[in-house]
Amino acid sequence: MKKLIIVIVIILLINTISWAVSGQRIVAEVIEREKIEGIMEKEILKVKILEGKYKEHIITIDRERIQYSPYDFPLNIGDKILMDLFIDDKGTLTGNFINIWRIDKIKNLALIFIVMMILFGGLKGILSLTSLLFSGYVIITFMIPTILKGYNIIFISIISSIIIIITSFILISGLTMKSIVSIVGTVGGTIIAGSFAYVYSQLAVITGLADENVMFLVTNIGAEIDFSSLYMSSILIGTIGVVMDVSMSITSSMFEIKKQSPRMKNRDLILSGLKIGKDIMSTMVNTIILAYAGSSMPLLIINFLSSNQFIYTINNEVLAMEIIRSLCSSIGLVMTIPLTVFIAAYAVKDKRYI
Repeated sequence: MKKLIIVIVIILLINTISWAVSGQRIVAEVIEREKIEGIMEKEILKVKILEGKYKEHIITIDRERIQYSPYDFPLNIGDKILMDLFIDDKGTLTGNFINIWRIDKIKNLALIFIVMMILFGGLKGILSLTSLLFSGYVIITFMIPTILKGYNIIFISIISSIIIIITSFILISGLTMKSIVSIVGTVGGTIIAGSFAYVYSQLAVITGLADENVMFLVTNIGAEIDFSSLYMSSILIGTIGVVMDVSMSITSSMFEIKKQSPRMKNRDLILSGLKIGKDIMSTMVNTIILAYAGSSMPLLIINFLSSNQFIYTINNEVLAMEIIRSLCSSIGLVMTIPLTVFIAAYAVKDKRYI
């Protein structure tokens, strides 16, 4: 019953969230659509404004559908769009099409995710969601603004990572010896991954400028950031999740083994922990590599279709960045296992902490 009440409250909260828009950027609904054939497919849209000063007003705008661009998608009656409103030279209210409005769909998907987490996870699910929200809060309100102010990116990333790790474990497991062991193991694995990222980014001369999002920051916004360090920062943040999972899994297993077999020798407990770690490692490393490979799929296809040999393909900075990212994260994950095992074995010597 409690779970059901929490789910209903969250549904009501999500459905009452107002997504603020600045200036004259508003959401409208397509009520009529006329297609005009030509060199570029053009559409004349009649739309109803759904918010702001001109709510319920109906205006007509033009939209070009450019093939093989982010705007190459059809619009249908009833679709919501994001647009800019303005008054033209004749004093008529008109607007420019910006993009389709995706927030409603994202809210629905987020709602499904939250409901599942609460129904199947109960209190742990709620605490996990709280931890996730806190992590996003740290990144958005502390890490990014501090980086933009010119502070050392790697130092700020390490501090942010440690804050996220400590808070997440305390929220999920409380301030117990189990969570302390997991925190130390996770911090150690993350720092190891960051250290390898730093060294090999320098050796491989990773500028961080090959990414198209970075180029947008440079050319359109004029951001002056050490993009090589920003790349290493992304490795640190990306490593936290998997390393936390590994560290907690090993710690929980070893504490439970010791609880069920209090007379077990420390050497045997360590060997058991390492065996558990090996099983986790075999699947988690695969997960990391496949996740990064999936994000680079368009680039892999481009290089596969080119006449370059594979060895030249992986020399491309964008692909090299993903390879270094996945390998450093995997190294951090692998090294987390023995680190956590030995710390946990030491911690369970005192039966008070089991």
